[in-house]
Amino acid sequence: DEFACKNDNIMVFHIKRGGVSKARNYGVQHSNGDYIAFLDGDDYVNKDIYKELYMAITSQKADIAFCDVIKVHENGVKEEIESLNLEGGIVPVGKYLKDGKYMQLAWNKLYKREIWDRFSFESNYFEDLLLIPEIISKSNSIVYVKKYLNYYFIRDKSISRTFSKENYMYKINAYKNVIDNANKIYKDELVYWIVNNILDCIKRKELYFFREEFIMFLQSMSNEIGDNKYKSDLVDSEVENILYNKKE
Repeated sequence: DEFACKNDNIMVFHIKRGGVSKARNYGVQHSNGDYIAFLDGDDYVNKDIYKELYMAITSQKADIAFCDVIKVHENGVKEEIESLNLEGGIVPVGKYLKDGKYMQLAWNKLYKREIWDRFSFESNYFEDLLLIPEIISKSNSIVYVKKYLNYYFIRDKSISRTFSKENYMYKINAYKNVIDNANKIYKDELVYWIVNNILDCIKRKELYFFREEFIMFLQSMSNEIGDNKYKSDLVDSEVENILYNKKE
């Protein structure tokens, strides 16, 4: 409110509680600029983030610009997360969908405003996962700003980290929607990304209580995994044990 009082180009809206999706959609609907960015209440950014992303997206005529992330834990420990193992600049959409860290999240990116004429967030858990990969897959070009400009604050008891069966079933359904709704050109890349994420969590025992549900989901994708052009990078003996023998 203080910034809005001092700057004519800033608008502040207060809406009744309704979740992240409702707030984001409301903001998009009432925006009138050429570009859109999102920031969660717990997170913060480098003062130059939007300048850097804006310069990149306009100079490269891209649809989306994204940057690296610093993950901030509750104990104060900071962890640098490189979004992609490539140099900055225009990067292949498929490469980001396949190998991007935090690819599925909304807040380390700047988007052309016109993209949001066709999309909106669902009022659901994992709203980013349900939408952002689809948007990226349907973009003409994306540009990578290889700088740590976004600070992602991790709360151990946040909605996205709550271990409940309902929560994990939402996540499985979100993964299914990613495959169903995204640009089919990048199906192999998205299947690789999804399977790799789940297997990594299983190996690190993050899914200990719901391991069987995720294994069943992976087994339901056996054709997509078997036919995937990245299969040789994805399936090893340990993965085969997880998928077929269910061994620890």
